[in-house]
Amino acid sequence: MAAQITHIGIVVRDLDAAVKLWSENFGMKEFRRTDIAAEGIRSAFLSPQGTPDEMHIELMEPTDKADLSNAVARRLAQAGEGFYHLALRVDDVEGTGKTLAGKGLTVIERAPVAEGAKLRWVVHPKSSSGVLVELI
Repeated sequence: MAAQITHIGIVVRDLDAAVKLWSENFGMKEFRRTDIAAEGIRSAFLSPQGTPDEMHIELMEPTDKADLSNAVARRLAQAGEGFYHLALRVDDVEGTGKTLAGKGLTVIERAPVAEGAKLRWVVHPKSSSGVLVELI
């Protein structure tokens, strides 16, 4: 089912400070920064070689930390910075999501994060050992 672990998501209070921390202390190299309006976050993607084709991290800062209807802002308010999600590349996002839902897991279809992007599905943390799993 899972073809590859693509990245882990980390919620941060200050995106610029977090990029600096991961770059200066762990040697990670930023290869992309983006605002993801559909999620209400700003993200920076970093990897050891600075390329998207290797396993990487996504640092995520909510654009409105006071908006507790936003899942990332809510997570930051309730638990602080830290691990948020694990992203898995799968061959068939929709089929995998439906298979997992058929097995009783809580699976949510999510809107594409950019124009031309495909739908994403996430498995609710209550169904996957406390970890939000993003299927891409």
